[in-house]
Amino acid sequence: MITIESVQNGVLLDAGGRRMVYELRPGRRTQAVHDLLAAVATELASGIEVRIEVLDPRGQDEPITIRPQKRSLNADDIEAEYGIPARTLEDWRASGKGPPYLKPGKRVIYLREDFEDFLRAHIVATTGRG
Repeated sequence: MITIESVQNGVLLDAGGRRMVYELRPGRRTQAVHDLLAAVATELASGIEVRIEVLDPRGQDEPITIRPQKRSLNADDIEAEYGIPARTLEDWRASGKGPPYLKPGKRVIYLREDFEDFLRAHIVATTGRG
C-alpha cells in the first residue's frame, strides 16, 4: 500500500513500511515532486516502463526527467547510487560478507532488491553510548 499525505514541511510517502518526507520549499519543489514520483514509480514499476517528467509552470525550477530504476546493478551503479565503492563490494565478495550477487560470465550483478535487503539487515540503532 502507498500512502501520500501532506505534512508541515512537505509531503510524506509511506510505501512498503518505508516513510520519506519530501520537502516542498522554494527552489526545491520540482526536485521534491520528482523524487516523490520516482519513489511511487519504483513501488509500482516491476516490469512496467515508467517515465516521469516534472515541470514547474512558474519557471522557478529546472525541469526534471526520470527513467525507472534499474532492477540489476553493477558496481558502478551501486557506487553512484549508494556511495559504496566497487573495491568494498569486491572485498565483501571475497570475504563472503556482502550481499548476494549473480555472475553471468565475468560480470558481477546485484539485484536491487537483494542489495537493499542486505543494507537494511545491517542497520545499526544508536544507543547514545560511546
